[in-house]
Amino acid sequence: MGYEETPLEVLSFGGGVQSTAMLLMVIDGRLPKPDIVIHSDTGSEMPHTYPVIGWAEQECKKLGIPFEIVTSTHGKLHEAYMEQGSLPMVGLRSCTGRFKIQPINIRLREIVGKKNGFLLARSWIGITTDERSRRGPNNHIKWLQTTYPLLDIEPMSRNECLDIVERAGMKVEKSGCFCCPYSGVKHFIKLRKRHPELFNICRDMERGYFAKRPQRKYGLLKEIRSLESLEIAPLTDWGFNFDGVSECSPDGGCFL
Repeated sequence: MGYEETPLEVLSFGGGVQSTAMLLMVIDGRLPKPDIVIHSDTGSEMPHTYPVIGWAEQECKKLGIPFEIVTSTHGKLHEAYMEQGSLPMVGLRSCTGRFKIQPINIRLREIVGKKNGFLLARSWIGITTDERSRRGPNNHIKWLQTTYPLLDIEPMSRNECLDIVERAGMKVEKSGCFCCPYSGVKHFIKLRKRHPELFNICRDMERGYFAKRPQRKYGLLKEIRSLESLEIAPLTDWGFNFDGVSECSPDGGCFL
């Protein structure tokens, strides 16, 4: 029996609250067991994500579920942008496409084969009820369908997912790249305090970007001219809304 008759069920694991809750629900029997759990590592993930990935790998091993980590042919996300003198920008899908979606799709295509005209795989994405607007239309790839277990099988909010994670005795923070332009000022202030080496990479990314494009006004942060401002501005003297919600596309599992 081929995948055209029984599509491959794939849990796309981002290492954040929702995807962790989905795996815990699989462990508890609340969601069906997927055929594979897959994580796309951009090489620029926040440090707190990697222990969660390690946990997921061990849990999948106990369940007998293959767990795979894939990476982009473009290398690490932040290094690729630095080499180009470019930056990930709000409104563009190049980050998600090149470093999240494409690596997963390439690997899934290797697994299910090249047969055309059939649905061969379903990718589970952890969009919750409070983020329903982030649900995208079914993608244009005929062999791969995006599904939403936390909307369609057992609807729940992100807070409910967080409750599941906390009841399991886990601490999981929002996943994503340390240089993500959707993260906002609050993220970069925390990054400077907790991971100065990563903050310095972001600063170098902006320097390279503006050196190549001096006419540009904004870099990683639309609110300020450059991350250099964080070197001199008091952390409590910003006047910006630090509670913005990311609008990053869900396809590929960013922040999930």
